[in-house]
Amino acid sequence: MAVRGKHRGGARLLASAMAAAMLGGCVTAREQEASLDAGIVHAYIDDKPQELRRHFVVAQAQGQRNRVLNDMRLGLATFAMERNPLAETLFDDALQGIEAVYADNEEAKKSRKLFVKEQNKDFKGEPYERVMAYYYRGLLYMRAGDYENARASFKGGMLQDAFAEEEQYRADFALMPYLQGWAAHCSGNASLAAEDFKEFRDLNKDTPLPREHDTVLVLVETGAAPVKVSDGPRLRIRRNGAAEAARIQWSDPRHPKDHAQDDTTLLEDIYRQASTRGGRPFDAILEGKAEFKSTADTVGNVALAGAAVAGQVAVGSTPHRGASKQERQRQEEVQRDAAMVGGALALIGLASKATAYAIESAADTRYWDNLPDRVLGVTLALPDRVPAIRVDILSSGGDPLRSTEVPIIRAGRCGIAWVRDGATLPRNPRAPNSVPPEVMASPVIIPAIPSRPVQSAETKE
Repeated sequence: MAVRGKHRGGARLLASAMAAAMLGGCVTAREQEASLDAGIVHAYIDDKPQELRRHFVVAQAQGQRNRVLNDMRLGLATFAMERNPLAETLFDDALQGIEAVYADNEEAKKSRKLFVKEQNKDFKGEPYERVMAYYYRGLLYMRAGDYENARASFKGGMLQDAFAEEEQYRADFALMPYLQGWAAHCSGNASLAAEDFKEFRDLNKDTPLPREHDTVLVLVETGAAPVKVSDGPRLRIRRNGAAEAARIQWSDPRHPKDHAQDDTTLLEDIYRQASTRGGRPFDAILEGKAEFKSTADTVGNVALAGAAVAGQVAVGSTPHRGASKQERQRQEEVQRDAAMVGGALALIGLASKATAYAIESAADTRYWDNLPDRVLGVTLALPDRVPAIRVDILSSGGDPLRSTEVPIIRAGRCGIAWVRDGATLPRNPRAPNSVPPEVMASPVIIPAIPSRPVQSAETKE
């Protein structure tokens, strides 16, 4: 009778495990925002830019899950404001979160070995987003004249382009080796610059390389960030920018009537990087994953169904009281074998269902929404007495659209002029799809600090 009880208990446990496996795929986390103490909020936002305070409140309320995403968005916004120390802090924090999973070391390899996206619910971004975090950190180093760390940051970004979940693809983010070469050029290391520009030339055969006497890098960012949308379990990338060009104009203060000009060239198409993996269409990769997910799910269902049948056989093979000793032994053997087969099938089924669930069970459509669509650039040989340049944004047909004056920030041997055609301040303090729709649509209110009652003279006495 002890054996019978044991197998019945095993059957009940098997049924519970099967139910848990079936239900597990239906549970999704609905992330909310934490309530914050007013005093803590104000202590945190008091030194932040006024126009970004609601964004920083959201970053606090959303916590760890969206920490890297909020760091990226706010890092870019403060970079555009030239609030360099704050931007450095934000991007350093973002890179720390990224490198916990996507660094080139053994610990990081272990953490991303299988199904990184589902094991790490905290946002780390798609490869193009991670690369762009290193890009802006490198530009901050350039503004400070630290060209060696700038080059290291751009090199770290190129590494991120190779990482895509548990797979690696050919790194083809041409903007990174171009900037590596420029940083080496500005630090006076001609041999390193030559290596980096050779790597760039392997990816981009048309863009002119910086000349020996060029001292100013001009970067013009146009368009809006690629948009992530969900197609069931698949992630789709949509373009959200326009095909624009830029022309640079400047004049020497000694000869203000004489104007010179140059055209920029395309250094990187961010949408193309978002929608490909090493040149391979992202959708094709996702189709393969969806097929594997479907197969794993089917294997899990079949195995669990087999486990259920084996469990029924085990329960139905319980020896009868009136059976002979030989018949009881035979039934006990059948019961034992059925229980073992059922247990093995249950393990296979549970593992297959877990595998299927771990593969993009729900597309993560959070994205860095104040990125550009394209990065255009040119390098110039300008004397220090030229303080600024004029950037004319042109349509794809060459018609002028907008003009802006851009200061040249000089540090060490070189200078950088960076401009964004369009807003870098995110419209919504919350990143797209970072919380449920009802929370996304709710207003962000900065909590007020309760006023302290004023004590009268009599009360004080």
